[in-house]
Amino acid sequence: MSKRRGGSPRISHPDQFDLLDVPEATAVLLTYSGRTVDLERPDFSQFDIEDIARPLAYQCRFVGNTQRFFSVAQHCVLAAKLAPEGYAYDALMHDSEEAFTGDWPTPWKARIGRDVIHAAIDPIKRALAERFGFRHPEPKPVKIADQRALATELRDLCAPHRVNWRDLPAADDTPIEPLGPEEALADFLAHYRALRPAT
Repeated sequence: MSKRRGGSPRISHPDQFDLLDVPEATAVLLTYSGRTVDLERPDFSQFDIEDIARPLAYQCRFVGNTQRFFSVAQHCVLAAKLAPEGYAYDALMHDSEEAFTGDWPTPWKARIGRDVIHAAIDPIKRALAERFGFRHPEPKPVKIADQRALATELRDLCAPHRVNWRDLPAADDTPIEPLGPEEALADFLAHYRALRPAT
């Protein structure tokens, strides 16, 4: 490590930008492993699947408004189980960008504007698809699996409500058994290793 002005150590991590050398520090996200992501020009070529799985496992769906903790990682596994043959891996990875953006609740997407959010997030999703080998844009069968997972979560995890979700497909017959973050992390990684296509 070299010293920067003021005597503080200069980061020499090979996968990390020096945050003080980036023109706009707010455009750079620091990950749990010490890597950094340029949100405008994302490059995930040096990232491992744990860089995706861990933040997904520690994020709760519905911004925490569930009766028990239920992670984005477990949601992705559920979507993979509900996806038709040939789409399970894509469904597992369909929310991978949320490792860096957080889980946007559907009402906020509608309020802010889906096109605005899509334009901001798409470079991240494309770069992740290239690195981890899933299809982008999202195939329709994956979207349906995602919606079935949502319908199941609304039934099993949320308070009784009057919100009209009748446009969603039928929920899965099997009740959800929520996992803690470390269990969800392990389950996500196991499904990743089982489902990822051979390169």
